[in-house]
Amino acid sequence: MSRARAAGVGLLMALVAFAGTAALKPQLRRWLGRGRPTAPTVLFVVMDTVRADHLSACGYGRPTSPTLEALVAGGAQLSCRAMAPADWTFPSHASYFTGLPPWAHGGHFVAAGGAELRQMMVRPLPADADTLAEALRARGFQTAGVSGNPVLNPVTGLGQGFDQWRVAGGFGAWSGERLLQQVDATLGALDPDGGPLFLFVNIADAHDPWDGVPEGLGWAPAQAEGLAWFETDPATGAVKPDGPWQRYVRGELPPAEAAALRARVTDLYDHALWEADQTLGGLLERVRAWGWADAGLRLVVTSDHGEFLGEHGLMQHGHALWEENQRVFLLTDGLEVQLDRDAPMAALEAHALLRDGARPSPAPPMEAASWPDQLWAAQSGGRIGTATEVARWEGPQKLRQIDEQALRVDLAADPAEAAPAPAPAGALGPLMAAARASAAAPVTLDPAVIEALQAAGYIDGGPPAP
Repeated sequence: MSRARAAGVGLLMALVAFAGTAALKPQLRRWLGRGRPTAPTVLFVVMDTVRADHLSACGYGRPTSPTLEALVAGGAQLSCRAMAPADWTFPSHASYFTGLPPWAHGGHFVAAGGAELRQMMVRPLPADADTLAEALRARGFQTAGVSGNPVLNPVTGLGQGFDQWRVAGGFGAWSGERLLQQVDATLGALDPDGGPLFLFVNIADAHDPWDGVPEGLGWAPAQAEGLAWFETDPATGAVKPDGPWQRYVRGELPPAEAAALRARVTDLYDHALWEADQTLGGLLERVRAWGWADAGLRLVVTSDHGEFLGEHGLMQHGHALWEENQRVFLLTDGLEVQLDRDAPMAALEAHALLRDGARPSPAPPMEAASWPDQLWAAQSGGRIGTATEVARWEGPQKLRQIDEQALRVDLAADPAEAAPAPAPAGALGPLMAAARASAAAPVTLDPAVIEALQAAGYIDGGPPAP
C-alpha cells in the first residue's frame, strides 16, 4: 500500500472513530454522500410561556426575539394574535397534538379522586387519542420529541406516537445549551436512511425559575439573583405560605413593594424570552447541521400560554383567561400559507399546519377553557383557582364566562379588559357545559402519573408552574 493511500485510509478510520461526536457526524454523513432526507423535515417548536406582546417581532420595544425577526425577514409568516386553547402547558400541548380543544380530549386538571391528594390532578391523554406523531409515523416519518418542560412526561400520554421522547427532570434543568445537547443526542440516534423526520421541541427557557440578568445586556438592568416563585420548607417540603407570589396575588404588598416586584419580574421575564429566542436559533442551526433541512423544513413555532407580570393582580400563569395568558404567537416557514400578523386566529391551527402543510378549513373556533385548582385557591386566599372559565374570541369581541358570570369586551377599544360589559345570559352556555362535563368524566389515577407529577412539583410540592 502506498504511503499516500495508507494516509487516506488512516484519515478515514479516524473520521469514523470520531463520527459519534455532534460536531463531526453530520459532516461525515454528507461527505460519504448518504443519509440525506428525501422529504422536508416537520419541525414543531413550542416556546413555553411566551406572551406575544413581549416579543420584539410583534412590536415590543425591547429586542427580545431577534431569531423570530430574522425568520420573518426571510419570508416566514407570523401571527401576533394566536389564542392558546388552554391556560397552562399540559392541555395546550394535548390540543396541539390532537387538534382537539381541551374539553374534547380531556387532558386537563380534574377533581382529585383520592382524598389523600388534597388538590387537583390531571387526567392523562387517553390512549385511544389520535395524535400528530401517530399520524406522521403512519406516513413513514421517524418521530422524536425533546422537552425542557418536565410536565410533558410520557406517562401523561403526550409521548404517544414518538419513537424517541426525552423530557427534563425539572424546571430549568434543560435550557439553552443543555437542551441543545439533548437535541444533538436525539438527532444522533436517528437512522439516516429511516425516512423523513418529525421533531417536536419544547423550549422552556422563558418559564420560571428565572436566572438573573447579566451585566452589559444594554436594554434591561443587571440582576445578580434569579427568582423562583415558590419556596419550600426544607424540613417538611411544604410550600412556604408567605412568598412574594402569595403576598402579591393576595394584595398584601405595599404599593411601592408591589411596583418594584412588577418591574423586577418584567426584566427577568424579558431576558428569559431573549434566551428562549437564542435557543430557538441554536435549534435551527442543529437541525441544519445534521442535514435534516437538506430537503426542506416545514416549521411551526408557537407557545402554550403567556405570563402574568402583575396585570389584574396576578403573577405567573394559568387559572384565568385574560389576554396576557392567552394571546400567544404563531410562526410558519416553508409552507404555502399566509398569516395576518394582527388578525386573531386559533393557535390550535398548528395541528393542521404540521399534519397537512395547510391551514384547516374551516378554521377552528378561537376558544379556551380553564379549570379550578384547589391548591392554587388555598395559596392565593381564594383569589384565583376557584372557578371554571371559558372564553371565545369573535374578531375584536371577546366573550368570557367565569362560572355563571358572562362578560363581553371589545378588545379594540379596551385591550386591557378594564371595563367588561355583561354578556347575554347563556352566550357561552354550551361551551361551559362541555367544560364542566369534561371535568366530571371518570378519572383513573395511574400511580405512574402521580409519581411523575410529584417529581415535577405538581402534587405535594406546591402550586404547579406549568
